[in-house]
Amino acid sequence: IERAYNERDKTRSGVYAAEFIRNFLYDEPIPGIEYEFELFKKFVPVLTLEEVNRLAGAWIRDENRVIMVDSPEKEGVIIPGESDLVAVFEKTSKKEIEPYEDKFLDQPLLGSLPSAAEIVESREIESVGVKEWTLANGVIVVLKPTDFKNDEVLFAAFSPGGHSLVSDDDYIAGVTSSMLAREAGYGDFNLIQLQKLLTGKVVRVSPYITELYEGISGSASPQDLETMFQLIYLTATSPRLDSTAFQSVQSRLKGFLQNREARPETAFEDTLQVTLAQYHSRRRPWSGQTLDRMDLQKSFEIYNNRFADFGDFTFLFVGNFDGETIEPLVETYLGGLPSRNREETGKDVGVRPPRGIVQKTVRRGLEEKSQVRFVFTGPFEWNATNRYVIGSMASALRIKLREALREDLGGTYGVGVNASTSKFPVEDYSLAISFGCSPDRVDELSKEVFNKIDSLKLYGVDDLVLTKVKETQRRERETDLKRNGFWLSVLQFYYQHGIEPESIWEFDERAEKLSTEDIQEAAQKYFDMDNYVKVVLLPENK
Repeated sequence: IERAYNERDKTRSGVYAAEFIRNFLYDEPIPGIEYEFELFKKFVPVLTLEEVNRLAGAWIRDENRVIMVDSPEKEGVIIPGESDLVAVFEKTSKKEIEPYEDKFLDQPLLGSLPSAAEIVESREIESVGVKEWTLANGVIVVLKPTDFKNDEVLFAAFSPGGHSLVSDDDYIAGVTSSMLAREAGYGDFNLIQLQKLLTGKVVRVSPYITELYEGISGSASPQDLETMFQLIYLTATSPRLDSTAFQSVQSRLKGFLQNREARPETAFEDTLQVTLAQYHSRRRPWSGQTLDRMDLQKSFEIYNNRFADFGDFTFLFVGNFDGETIEPLVETYLGGLPSRNREETGKDVGVRPPRGIVQKTVRRGLEEKSQVRFVFTGPFEWNATNRYVIGSMASALRIKLREALREDLGGTYGVGVNASTSKFPVEDYSLAISFGCSPDRVDELSKEVFNKIDSLKLYGVDDLVLTKVKETQRRERETDLKRNGFWLSVLQFYYQHGIEPESIWEFDERAEKLSTEDIQEAAQKYFDMDNYVKVVLLPENK
């Protein structure tokens, strides 16, 4: 509630709308955040343990108890009866349970400060309000102070490499290494102790290792900036080897996979994934056998290796901070990170989509519903103009398909058309078209999709559709430019691909120049009707 109070002058309209709805439907009062925060400050500090326990005793009684059982409808699963469940509660109520003993580790996050490194190079990019610092250990720091939110600072850090540099035999250990690190805690603190120490602070720091990058991301309130930097340092330098955390992660993944395999959509998604990757070993769906290949010691070694050298790391910070406050934190905690001057890039692991027309049908489930997805792939000349045009063409086709499949034919609730492009490890593109429908209408609607693609290639779009595309982009752009998350993602994308930040302002010029001819040429170029994957999900009885 304190964060809501701090952001009271920048509250989003949806928050107010939700309050009005609850007031109308449930008579929930709307005193305003200022009044609610005053109540919070008045009553929460004087709450006692006895009051909480007394309330629990008054609310949780035998005569108002409802026991619900949720179980899979599966052969061999025994569902306990009413008497069995009641017996469990009665047996538990007779036990003498010792009060919970809180094992709080009362010590600072860091025993001592790391050796700082100075800023050796600085430049200012005025047109986007960005400062760029280079530290003596090679770390690059990108700063964009904003006033979009009062109580938010976001950050992301990355370095090229990722688990693409891990052997195929160690792939599972590499993929799970950052997950295990997050679960184990850092330094002297396990995860529970760390969470208790951070009680009352608004801060989040999390490592990740993807195929081509390793990095750290997170956020904090401005008053918790130093805690955030301390956690960054611990995350980078002090992971824990924790067998209990390993077993916990493995157990949760096992349960997740069991539930996932029960969904008909899983077989559909897995079929699409392995088909597009031509059954590459690193794109195989996970199973119980996959979890057996997890290796705590190997994951620990991979994590330490990926985060051993920060000389090629870039850190980006966006939000409510000022340079004078953040500079000593940057020099101390980021400047103190280890540097080995390694030169690394992500490795091409060889995943490629198939050529030609590949069509597959998956039969799972009993419900009368289907999923259809087309994926067109191919080589791509990677530049800003081509990325913009292919995305705009996808938006135009989405409008045309929504009109045809949903509004004219009434065959689906919605249609997705998404374009994605990649520069590393190879320059390529992917265009995906997806929709759900009745099994009896799969062929009809699939044919209509191809009709609309043909129309786009032959005639382009009319001015009305072009205007809709541009207007949607304009509205989204206005909103995005006032969001910290947008700026963080854009700056990260630019620095990963070696693009100058000023390029962000070129978008308006491209949007102004976009023509129906551009969309038509993009459709002709990227929709190769002799090269696509089509996967359909049907019920088992079809």
